[in-house]
Amino acid sequence: MAAIITRVSKGSIADEMGIEAGDCLISMAGLPVEDILDYQFASQDDEIIVEVKKKNGELWELDIEKSPDEELGLFFSETFFDRLKTCRNKCVFCFIDQLPSHMRSDLYTKDDDYRLSFLFGNFITLTNMEEPDWQKLLRLRLSPLYISVHCLDPELRMKMMNNKKASGIRDDLQRLSDAGIKMHTQIVLCPGINDGQVLEETIEELALLPGVSTIGVVPVGLTGHRKRLENISPIDGVFSRQLIKRVYGWQERFRKAGKSGLVYLADEFFVNAGEEFPPAGYYDDFEQTENGIGLARILLDEFAAAEAKLPAAVPESAACILAGESACPVLRTIADRLNVISGLQVSVLSVANKFFGGQVTVTGLITGQDIIRQLKKSNKHKKYILHDVVLKEKKGVFLDDVSIKDIESQCGVEIRLADGTIKGLLRELLDVRETQPV
Repeated sequence: MAAIITRVSKGSIADEMGIEAGDCLISMAGLPVEDILDYQFASQDDEIIVEVKKKNGELWELDIEKSPDEELGLFFSETFFDRLKTCRNKCVFCFIDQLPSHMRSDLYTKDDDYRLSFLFGNFITLTNMEEPDWQKLLRLRLSPLYISVHCLDPELRMKMMNNKKASGIRDDLQRLSDAGIKMHTQIVLCPGINDGQVLEETIEELALLPGVSTIGVVPVGLTGHRKRLENISPIDGVFSRQLIKRVYGWQERFRKAGKSGLVYLADEFFVNAGEEFPPAGYYDDFEQTENGIGLARILLDEFAAAEAKLPAAVPESAACILAGESACPVLRTIADRLNVISGLQVSVLSVANKFFGGQVTVTGLITGQDIIRQLKKSNKHKKYILHDVVLKEKKGVFLDDVSIKDIESQCGVEIRLADGTIKGLLRELLDVRETQPV
């Protein structure tokens, strides 16, 4: 474990104390510095004893007095200085276990770290938590956390996750709730496994825990690479329609009790059911958008707000939006309304995911080779708009390492990247630059 300091702010407390880039932060207030959280929380104290190992090997112990809001001025290149906590489960529905072979090694990493849950909203299972982890989590009051529950039946959860420690989920959630930790929970729904009566009991029990703020229900993701894995049925329209009706019933009951709707379905269920997306009130504070819950409604409402400001006519222009199958209904609704603008032609092209296969329809998992395959079959435009979520870390390449330039050169097209907002989409469709407000 090494918290290597990469930069020290000029004129800061650390600078005045003689701390330099390349030094190593060992401890603060007598506790080891394992991650950026330890540093940030300890830095809030007005009196801190800091232990630093200098580049030359000397050990310094510095007694620092400061105002509570004054920064020490240290910067690090890593979020964690110890080892990332990885998943110890073997879930029957694990998406990573369904990835094609021979992809980059980092794509097969299964993180399950409570610190990532607090910092970035990653869902965790709590099955790899040791008592020192619990003590730190509670000492720092890391809230909110994002918890993958799936079900509360001990035996079934243990079976679904192939881990004996998975059976203690009730006690884990109670411990977090008693500590005042806010929780956003997730249920990956697998037909025939944790639906029906099991789902009913899970929802009802979660609703009794004061710490549970949201329950997101998302469909199991099934690729075409489930070799030697348990057979799981895909979620179809009939299943989705029945579930939508049931969740509306739960929401109505919870709201009458003076609570939020509490239970929210992923957008994909409404696409599968062929039903309209609920109004904004269904999602309350939209706290699980990263889980694909409420994104469609946000886009539609953002467009409705922007529509009145759109021009009546533009110079002759045509563009096509590329997207995964599940996003196309929303985008086609928006395209139809944009096509009222004189001179503008907007279409939407659904990109079938052959790379992952199975039931994978989300835009974020589109690969470059699937786009190339699709455009070689149906290429009627010169300009295509694509959500930048498809690129890994915005580095210009897809999950299969095909680049934007590869697509443009092979297909003779121009690819424009847009962020996930309506403003970003309209900017590219209408060729509006930053100096011209949309």
